[in-house]
Amino acid sequence: MVLRLDPLVGAVHVDAPSLEVGALVADLARRLPLEVTDRPGTPDYTVAIGSTTSGADLVVDGAGWLAAIGTTVDRQNDGNPIGPLSAATFAAAEVFKAGFRLLYPTRAQDMDLQPWSGVFSLFSYQWDEASPNLDEVGLDTTLVGLGGAGAGFVRAITALGDRVHGSLNLVDGDVLTIHNLNRVSYASVVATLSGALKVDEAMALLRQRCPHLTVTPYPETFDEYKRRIQRRADRIYDVVVTGLDNDDTRWEVQRDLPRILIDGATGRDMNIRVERVEFGRYGCLGCTRRRPPPAADEPRQCDAPPDVRAPSLSFLSSFPGILAAGEVIKESMGTGQLRGSFDHIFRYGPNPDLLAMPAIRDDCCAGCRSSAKLRQYRAKYPGEVLPE
Repeated sequence: MVLRLDPLVGAVHVDAPSLEVGALVADLARRLPLEVTDRPGTPDYTVAIGSTTSGADLVVDGAGWLAAIGTTVDRQNDGNPIGPLSAATFAAAEVFKAGFRLLYPTRAQDMDLQPWSGVFSLFSYQWDEASPNLDEVGLDTTLVGLGGAGAGFVRAITALGDRVHGSLNLVDGDVLTIHNLNRVSYASVVATLSGALKVDEAMALLRQRCPHLTVTPYPETFDEYKRRIQRRADRIYDVVVTGLDNDDTRWEVQRDLPRILIDGATGRDMNIRVERVEFGRYGCLGCTRRRPPPAADEPRQCDAPPDVRAPSLSFLSSFPGILAAGEVIKESMGTGQLRGSFDHIFRYGPNPDLLAMPAIRDDCCAGCRSSAKLRQYRAKYPGEVLPE
């Protein structure tokens, strides 16, 4: 993530055992166009991972469901990727803020970039250090969208390795372009230059890393995907994850009535949101995503080239996908799920006050107050108890 902050970050020096460095560099060289040298240098900023190394500018650690900045985590690693990957996003954000304050002090002051420290639980979204052990993870999930947020989801699931089983459907009709490399972390340089399908590249990585997970690619839009089964009443989805920049598609997925819908999204103020919808119990995506859809002739800039004067904030786009994967893991555990949404603004530290359970709106775009919709949902999932 720090390498993806180019041009703000010009070089990264790695100090670790040679075997770890070799494996890391080999993987990075597949996914980023970079130059590898063994020339020593004096860094402007030092990050210590999992250790309170003397002289480090930043200490970062993560284990289980916990992510820490400025300190370490008193917990053994149980193979849960959510705490460590979240800690990586927090650390990359701190590096970004430090570099921005150094190079553009006036602008950084205007943006109110604030450092933070502490231990945050991505299980409870509180400072309580809640972190239940992770065992086997079973999925019955459809992922719609394989851009930046979808890449964060894929990264988290691949890190589960052989402890994840079940099925994962990947739905996205787009191909990779060179501009994807700054935020789509599962993509390789070779596949990107050849214009490979996003679903095929993500599938290849997931199948390589997760031998017990059945991964099925669908290189198409969600509208095309859902019409494989003609009647809406027959389209049963246990969990659907959306990682999109298109509210029209979010509403379309919500109207198709998944049992649980988890959405990961980014904003324009270094902010993200992960939202988990229990249909009919509180506001759904049709209630909360009130921004009007873009005009039909408005060009979409999702895969446009990044600004040459500023870095792509890959930590920003990947974080909601990581949290969405965490919510899917909690579904498998049967406990601790988010009810509503959690927001995070990377200019500050994580804040449990940004948890929210949205109200149901009368003008909901998905019609979640409709008696007909509620009957459809009950018919699809008879085990789900809805308020009368």
